[in-house]
Amino acid sequence: MKNLIYILTFIACVIAFACNDSDRSPFSSSKETGQTDSVPQLTRMKADSLKFRLTHHYTENYNFRVKADSLKLIQIESGYPQDTCTIYRGDLIVVAKIMLTPTDTTDTVWVKVGRDQFTMGWIKESELIPNVVPDDILSETLSLMTDSRAVWMFSIIAFGTTAFFVRRYRNGGLQILKFNEMDSFYPILFLILTALLSCTYASIQKFVPEYWQEFYYNPTLNPMQLPTIMSLLVTLVWAIAIVFIAVIDDVYNNFYFVPGIIYLSETLGLGMLVYLFFSWTTPIGIGYALLPLFIIALVWIYFRHIRCTFICGECGYRMFSDGHCRHCGTYNSKE
Repeated sequence: MKNLIYILTFIACVIAFACNDSDRSPFSSSKETGQTDSVPQLTRMKADSLKFRLTHHYTENYNFRVKADSLKLIQIESGYPQDTCTIYRGDLIVVAKIMLTPTDTTDTVWVKVGRDQFTMGWIKESELIPNVVPDDILSETLSLMTDSRAVWMFSIIAFGTTAFFVRRYRNGGLQILKFNEMDSFYPILFLILTALLSCTYASIQKFVPEYWQEFYYNPTLNPMQLPTIMSLLVTLVWAIAIVFIAVIDDVYNNFYFVPGIIYLSETLGLGMLVYLFFSWTTPIGIGYALLPLFIIALVWIYFRHIRCTFICGECGYRMFSDGHCRHCGTYNSKE
């Protein structure tokens, strides 16, 4: 019943985002956006604009939010620079015009952006893009996670390592995620999905980075509107979130609050180590060979060390071996 509830929750979430995001698919065709011009009918300007949109992933009227402390914009009149104005962190700006200058050997793309009718000007694309983020909560989250990647990744690993040594101090033993503590497949499934996510993301960055760029500029949480590889990535993110909720539920059905926090910290720390391992090994090809071995090993660990094979004859509590029940204390014997 519990598994059915999680599956139905996942399906409901996907359907909800399918309804909400149906009008903003980043990979939609011209028919979906109401454009009926065929390629032969496109003017030179429209063709150039479409080509720029496909290669740079944004175009005129696209909204950015400034994430740098400040940016200088050059105001040009009659082809000559006249003055400068400044935009600041948090300002919402819109792309007003794009100018290609093939004769410029340093930067061929200049972008005119404006905060309002009094504050607008030109800036090189190479200066603009690193200092702004698309005005979308998902894009802002991805940018924040990328900019502070080392901090939050190693923080999770540090919490997991601390939890490991705290439990070692309290209970002794060197086992990570002690196999005889909880009969649940969800921690194992969490690690498997994390490895798959890492391998998929590394593959996208290596083979089709333009897919990730398109997703960054026009994000959606609806996997049904994305190419296959991006759909797999988003589906894995949803699955990991749902499975981790299931892990929390199982943990607090078996532990008190503090031991539960320790167990969850270890799970997250180990998951981050798995993610880093496959993100480093996949680009060089080793990760693809190790991934099936890793999955087989985790499944073997579950059936060999985690899955309960006994039930208390008095209270029905699941037991890893015969002996005294941890729940009611009744002695159970195979004989």
